[in-house]
Amino acid sequence: MRYQERIYIQNEHQGVRNKDILNVNMSSDICVFGAPLFNLSGASKIDCTGLTTTSYIVTTATEIPLSFVFTANTDSFTANSATFKYEIYKYDTNKNMFVSPPVYQSSILDYSGFSGTNITVQNIPIANLILDGEYLVKGYYEYINCTEFLQRLNKKVDTLMFKTGSQFGLYDSNLDYSFIAINVADEPIFNLNGNNTPLNNALVQENITPTSPNISANTITIVNDFVGDVVVTLNGVVLANGLDYTRNGSVITLNDVLVSSDIITLIYTRGPGQGLVGDTLYITTPIVSGTTNNQGPNTYYYNTTTSKYEIYTSVTPKDGNSILVMLNGVTLADGVDYYQSTSNPKRIILEGNILIGDIITIVYFPRTNVVNGLITNSPIISWNIDNEPKVVNGYFSLEVSSGSTFSNFIHSGFTEYIINQRTYSDTFTASGTIGTILYYRVKNNKDFVTFCGDIVNTTTYSEIIPLTIQTNAINSY
Repeated sequence: MRYQERIYIQNEHQGVRNKDILNVNMSSDICVFGAPLFNLSGASKIDCTGLTTTSYIVTTATEIPLSFVFTANTDSFTANSATFKYEIYKYDTNKNMFVSPPVYQSSILDYSGFSGTNITVQNIPIANLILDGEYLVKGYYEYINCTEFLQRLNKKVDTLMFKTGSQFGLYDSNLDYSFIAINVADEPIFNLNGNNTPLNNALVQENITPTSPNISANTITIVNDFVGDVVVTLNGVVLANGLDYTRNGSVITLNDVLVSSDIITLIYTRGPGQGLVGDTLYITTPIVSGTTNNQGPNTYYYNTTTSKYEIYTSVTPKDGNSILVMLNGVTLADGVDYYQSTSNPKRIILEGNILIGDIITIVYFPRTNVVNGLITNSPIISWNIDNEPKVVNGYFSLEVSSGSTFSNFIHSGFTEYIINQRTYSDTFTASGTIGTILYYRVKNNKDFVTFCGDIVNTTTYSEIIPLTIQTNAINSY
């Protein structure tokens, strides 16, 4: 019996493991064959001379694939009945090192499961990693002790017992790998806001005949305060804004002069809730087709996956409210002729066909009330994100432009992250005459700073919201 065997047995009997006495480099050698060597695809070595660490920016993924590619000494698996396992450790920014316990531990991997290719692909559940962070991957082996006496005692060696690392607490540059995984910057989701609303709460239906005092030939003046869009019907048929009439503030101009038997109905809201949004879709081009979620910027689309026609609202409708759809002036039946998508609230799925020349009107309450009709010069824009920041490593910017491409900015704000806060707000000063159209969005800029001092940046934008100045009173002084 060799001296090291006697020490090992004595220490086992006493319940003590003396790593200094037993340090026979078992983490890198398995008997005469040596430990199997591997490369790790999906991770990389730490190099603080440049941003070389593999980074994952997570949007909808639930797993991160890592491929262990064994390149040498694989005979140890069979000759020594060795098995493989690995652990993943997260970097602690307070302690400036990778720390135990691990955030993820693999099961024991038998060589027979991947001996044909010497490659094992492991899918790491993202939920276990507790994003955001930097992660260390360390591999370990377990095998029957190579000496005859200890083999008879069925003593095994687990290199996990000799966990070492000279850098960042646990990192061994010869054996270990690392990667970065962070959640993508959350999309800002607009909330209801506290201003840009009239004084009383009502949905108004106003009937007008050619003899009414607020009508002159083909021009109608809305006498009540209102917010948002107006639904206009002629003898029960819904008219299309921009095609059958135009509206400038409270003045509606019809394309044709009314006759004595005509009845005009105006439907609008007076707050302090949200104004109505009315989207007019005029199909003038062939309908684009493709698979689910590939509609791009198109507002009408044929889904080849489901064989359904789809139409899209300009802004996100408010949850739990009805959406009205009119086709060529005729109101369709909700739940029969159409229904709202459960995966994309802006998607309306049709049960019938649509053709070139059709005019579609969609009327609904939006998720934000700062949309379309702007009646104050300092609207408050409020939004939230799904995941509250744990560190101050980003900011939001409320961007306002005169065009939907945001090639120029009327306003660009700065709101810094607040730890554990999900809801934010900002305001801007609006000016212009009735009919002036503005657009706003919120940018979420997130910077993850690595322990090497490098920055992994992600940027996400909210949806774009249009605003039309509804009254010249916003310019009052």
